Amino acid sequence: MQQRKLTADDICRYRDDGLLVVRGWFGEEQLQRATDAVLRGVRRKDVLTSGKPYPSPQTQYSLQRNHVEDPDLASISADSAVVRAAETLLGGDAVMSAFVCYLKTPGAGGTSGDYGGSHPTAHQDYKTYQQAGSSLNWLFAIIPLVDLDEPTGPLYVSPGSYKMTRTERAGPIHRVRRSRGDEIAPLVDAKLRRGDLLFMHMWTWHEGGSNRSDRDRLGIYNKFRAGHAPPACGPELFSEKAHAMVTCENRPLLPHHGDKPLDDARLLLQHGDKFLLMRNGDGTPRWGAPGGGVHEGDRSRRFDRCNLIDSLEINVHEQLGVEVPWMTYLGDRDRGDSICRVYAHPLDQMPTINAAEQIETRWFTRQEVVELQSQDELAGGFEADMIDLWMDDSFTRGVGESKRRAAPGRGEP
Repeated sequence: MQQRKLTADDICRYRDDGLLVVRGWFGEEQLQRATDAVLRGVRRKDVLTSGKPYPSPQTQYSLQRNHVEDPDLASISADSAVVRAAETLLGGDAVMSAFVCYLKTPGAGGTSGDYGGSHPTAHQDYKTYQQAGSSLNWLFAIIPLVDLDEPTGPLYVSPGSYKMTRTERAGPIHRVRRSRGDEIAPLVDAKLRRGDLLFMHMWTWHEGGSNRSDRDRLGIYNKFRAGHAPPACGPELFSEKAHAMVTCENRPLLPHHGDKPLDDARLLLQHGDKFLLMRNGDGTPRWGAPGGGVHEGDRSRRFDRCNLIDSLEINVHEQLGVEVPWMTYLGDRDRGDSICRVYAHPLDQMPTINAAEQIETRWFTRQEVVELQSQDELAGGFEADMIDLWMDDSFTRGVGESKRRAAPGRGEP
């Protein structure tokens, strides 16, 4: 096993190509523990698959989120040398936004094409509706647990393709012009072998080959993001156990965690220097951000359950008569037996409010909201804090959308 530290040439290659393969990063003992952990995981009842028990042929098994509670998966995922290298490439403190492991049995197919429809088999992962993909500064840390040779299914990559995606600042958020599959350089085999480590830029186009061998194709596909670049549609919540286990040099890598349900979502609407709050006209004294409970469409998904934008779109339209095409994640707040997720949306023009019966609305300045909070007249008690978070320009924020709006008709994931 080589010295596990990036060189200046490594960093330059990553900047040029949007990917970096470091050969032989992991030792065999660590790899075998991780392999055994994956094989334990795919036999669990909560594995994500088509319902076929392992080892059914032509089947993909996915371990995600809290499967990282397995000590051997937590250990390799939070490997300190990997985290430090990721931080070098991201330009700041890194947190883990997704734990993902795929196992494909013999005969399982390759990846599907891009959801935008511009490439039949390859894709890139900027997705406004997806919890990791809607961040604007993240990367893959891919650990193949077998040789990804021609029979087993190579990982194909398009060097430099990430540069075709562009961003522009639009007030407090950044908008992304997503590249198309017909704009990129040809895909090439990354020639990944067991024990290698691949860092891949969030917008690099790639494709996973089908498994035509007689053995399992498996690997870990973790996603790390910069701490200042939250996912616009909202982060995945890891369990408290996972939060305690996945640490690097005593620093937790899973900042978004909790065993309570996400049962409430609220929207901070801004126009100029004022923010819209509402209250029921039935004598309820406290003001709060519009929004409310989570609808079944957001509850029932296996993937991207952290994205509550669809529920907010529906609730805000019913309460205020206002159409909100996108929003961006601010933070989560504990509500006792549940967690409330808060988003924000800036308005260019003053909207026409057609409030539902018994709903009173008013625009407040930040200072007025602070005064309401000091007088215990806020329903959530966190509205002023959310305004301050929204006005903090140290964060790099993007556009978050509901899956219904961003990818209509697309199945999971």
